[in-house]
Amino acid sequence: MTNAGQWHETFTIDRIYPNCLDHVWACWAVPDKKRAWFGDGLRQMDFRPGGVEAGGFQDAMGEHQNETRYFEISDRQRIVLAYSMALNGRVHTVSLATIAFAEHEGGTRLTYTEQMCVIPPSDGLEGRRHGWDALLTGLENYLSADTIGHA
Repeated sequence: MTNAGQWHETFTIDRIYPNCLDHVWACWAVPDKKRAWFGDGLRQMDFRPGGVEAGGFQDAMGEHQNETRYFEISDRQRIVLAYSMALNGRVHTVSLATIAFAEHEGGTRLTYTEQMCVIPPSDGLEGRRHGWDALLTGLENYLSADTIGHA
């Protein structure tokens, strides 16, 4: 649905990591591990249903901020969260995301699916997909540097 006030988008990113499911899960559940791949902008993390996460970063466009709430955490299977992205204090996307985890040939398949409401002006789908591609590549780099947990 598209109109002058907002529109809605959905995207999915699939990644296969050679690391075992326990190791990949820990990178989402343990604050120090998540900060190692998610970035220093992760200011708050309360990984539990109802818990809140907050972060941000600065770039040439200004101050980016996100606020996240966890709704479901099914150990080593699924995380369901909602988050907003703001630029210089103005929210421009609000999203529901599901991160699914499954064993895959000795490693882990991670499927990230996001449904968003885009509130213009916004970088919308392109910005969220670019951001999550970069974050999941950061996770891949962190996992490859830390050989514990490889199958």
